Amino acid sequence: MKMLAIVFMLCNTLYAADTTNGSAPATVQPKDDSIALGETNGFGVQLFLVEGERFFADWEKPGAGVHINPVSVAKRGVPICTAVIFVGAGMKTDGKVDVTFDVVIRRPDGSVYGKEKDMIGAQDKIDPAPRALQLARDFEGIRIEPKDPAGVYTVEVVVKDHVKKVELHLVRKFTVEK
Repeated sequence: MKMLAIVFMLCNTLYAADTTNGSAPATVQPKDDSIALGETNGFGVQLFLVEGERFFADWEKPGAGVHINPVSVAKRGVPICTAVIFVGAGMKTDGKVDVTFDVVIRRPDGSVYGKEKDMIGAQDKIDPAPRALQLARDFEGIRIEPKDPAGVYTVEVVVKDHVKKVELHLVRKFTVEK
């Protein structure tokens, strides 16, 4: 587990909804689309797109600083991955958390490029410190092939804290050039 100097609530890129009370998603037009943030009921989530899998290996190295270099333009043939980081997950009486997420990737025309359900954020004991950031165990990899259309692709992620019974909806976009 890494402690990062990332400020959740001071970023202008927010797309979050507490769907447990039937409210509509709150949307703020981003000034910078390198990150998507969401927070409700003390549960916060960040969504980045990173190039390759090195970020995930670096996160696990003890004492190593983690550098986040978010991707907003995808290179054909080079994988980019969803990095879901969360804080403030609800804990059961045994100290375990239950956080999962779904990912949908859409092509520029809105059709589904890829989809995964019930990916694992964490389902065990985690660092109980209130500000301890947790990297989701699973991630979705995306590789744009030469035949794929150029344009703006959308990554939609729904992160669920099953203990607190909340869902956060986050959206990130990336561009594929011709």
